[in-house]
Amino acid sequence: MLPIRTENLIRQVLIMVALMTVCSGIVYAGDGTGSFAIIDNAYESGKIDRTEMLFEQMKAFFAPQDLASEYKTTSPTLIKSGTALVMEVYDSWDNFTPDQQTLMSSYLGRLEKQCTYDTPGGFFKIQYDTSGGEPVPDEDLDDDSIPDYVERTAIYLDSAFSSYSAMGYLPPPSDDGAGGDDKYDVYLVSISGYGMTAPDGAGDSVWNDSKSYIWIHNSFDQPWFPANDDPEGDIIGAQKVTCAHEFFHATQLAYVYDYSEFVWIMESSATWMEEVLFPEVNDNYNYLPYFFTKPDVGLTIDDIFQKYGLFIWSAFLWQKYDESVMLHLWEASRYNNSRTSTDSALAPHGSSLTGIFPEFTIWNYYTGERAIPGMYFADAADYPAIEIDQSLPTLVNDSIQPIDAPDGLACNYIQLEVDVTASGILEILLEGSLLVRWGNTAIFTDIGDDTIITEISDVTDPIYIYLPFIEDYDTVTIMPTVISHYLIENNYYLSTKLQPYGDANFDRDANVGDATYLINYVFFGGPAPVPIVESGDANCDN
Repeated sequence: MLPIRTENLIRQVLIMVALMTVCSGIVYAGDGTGSFAIIDNAYESGKIDRTEMLFEQMKAFFAPQDLASEYKTTSPTLIKSGTALVMEVYDSWDNFTPDQQTLMSSYLGRLEKQCTYDTPGGFFKIQYDTSGGEPVPDEDLDDDSIPDYVERTAIYLDSAFSSYSAMGYLPPPSDDGAGGDDKYDVYLVSISGYGMTAPDGAGDSVWNDSKSYIWIHNSFDQPWFPANDDPEGDIIGAQKVTCAHEFFHATQLAYVYDYSEFVWIMESSATWMEEVLFPEVNDNYNYLPYFFTKPDVGLTIDDIFQKYGLFIWSAFLWQKYDESVMLHLWEASRYNNSRTSTDSALAPHGSSLTGIFPEFTIWNYYTGERAIPGMYFADAADYPAIEIDQSLPTLVNDSIQPIDAPDGLACNYIQLEVDVTASGILEILLEGSLLVRWGNTAIFTDIGDDTIITEISDVTDPIYIYLPFIEDYDTVTIMPTVISHYLIENNYYLSTKLQPYGDANFDRDANVGDATYLINYVFFGGPAPVPIVESGDANCDN
């Protein structure tokens, strides 16, 4: 673990000055122009290695005035939570130079604040300042000498603790008096984000748990925090969801500390818990575009912004099954990796991570203007529509190749228009990379009910989907899906053909041979029409 940081008011004043003197124009984390995105792009393009990326992101989160000039922006930038960043830095500590370690050590650790407040529920100690570089708002409407901002934080933390306890989750391990007593320490600070949960040494369990402490923004009153739907206002909404989010990280650390393996489900489930505890806020909706515009990015990949929009994966598990799935996943995480833990949680429901993933891609299709009341996500109409990778004006195509090939546990959405002259049985063929296992889903849309067909490959075999009466539909959306959890950018070839009605023997032509084939089938027990029985329906009367 890193050395314990003492309070540095000079540094905090510099942070506040940097944030207060920027030019007008607010930059949110993922718009491509903020410091975090610029640093991430420099890493993705090979200009810096991952260690340098982490070092600069730490500066962007804790002390933007320390950033290298090429990463400074004229506007504040935010990420939702610094938890994943700090955990990866801890795991990579030996890769940093002594000077880098010294600077980052000054950012981290338990703090010495001017005031403390024990929450009414008794589990938390909130530590905060009323003056200096990072004071909390001084409003005190009940005139009890405790700022209202602190008292509200206490209420929301107590609510998170009681809710997670009622669901059956373990409490975080005791810090053995590290913050002055055995209460869980929460610090109100000035940072470029909502909050952070930092691991702080091994817990007392036989599994790999961790002590922790939480930092939460000291005011949320700057304009660069995005709007939310809380009827009590954006600041109160941000307080609520940060308490829910960060304390669920602390809860997760009661089960396992393994950044590289669990970060994807850590952020997915913590951001979903915001919705469970405080459904009126919807701050997490600000991150949905980073998921819905990139369906080709793998479920378990640690994308700097997408992982918060990934809360809909946890929403999917919760709403398709029940809340116990998430609890069972974290219970299993004590002794398993994240995929095996998910499989263990889904096993009582007769499913698995790869087994249920194709259905998840269907739920994601029915959002936004495609939402169907009473089906799929409860709030589907409020979510963005999933991005269609390709829209093709013709139904029959010799070879469709991906523009952005899907990673493991990801897919593409390809939409085809049904030509007015189209008639017959549509054949869809998917031939994917032999290094991964594939699934394919086709959604056939008309003015009535949609028809959905999903097929899964048998190891490396190509996947065929057939649908008769294609003339009854308006569009076909095809979703080539990698159901293996590994590898990135998996290539495939997709083709579509029309088979005429009456081609019972599947020789791509309707002729007298098909009549003979049908007589043999109907009267003498011969083989059924192929590839589907409707192939023998020459006059289309079913």
